[in-house]
Amino acid sequence: MADITLPEGSSKLTTASISITTSTLADATDMIWHKTQIRIYPVTDSKLEELTAGYNSIYLVFFGIFIGAAVSLFIAFKETAVIAEKPYYLAGFIGTLGVGILSGIAGITNLVRASLSKKRLYREAVPLVPKQ
Repeated sequence: MADITLPEGSSKLTTASISITTSTLADATDMIWHKTQIRIYPVTDSKLEELTAGYNSIYLVFFGIFIGAAVSLFIAFKETAVIAEKPYYLAGFIGTLGVGILSGIAGITNLVRASLSKKRLYREAVPLVPKQ
């Protein structure tokens, strides 16, 4: 595509030329805004849900792993007969529980942030086809 220079403050919206002829990519547009080219693609509601869900957060995965490890270490701490090993199990339990709680907080924060972002996108959305 040729380099297009526009006067400051103006924008140009044109249909993109795409070699792939699938229905979702054919609707792509090129937008030049503040001398920067931006590609815009339509996103379906289901894809938007998937992108902003937060269930794919690695923090929530770590939360599950570390809480499971903390439960295992707590059981080992309570059931061990060797007094010399108890401090190691207790330290492991406290450490994994702490990391698990921090991961859970980060995961829930990402989940709430994604939910708020999705609500904001829906609130600020401009319909592609005006209602008649």
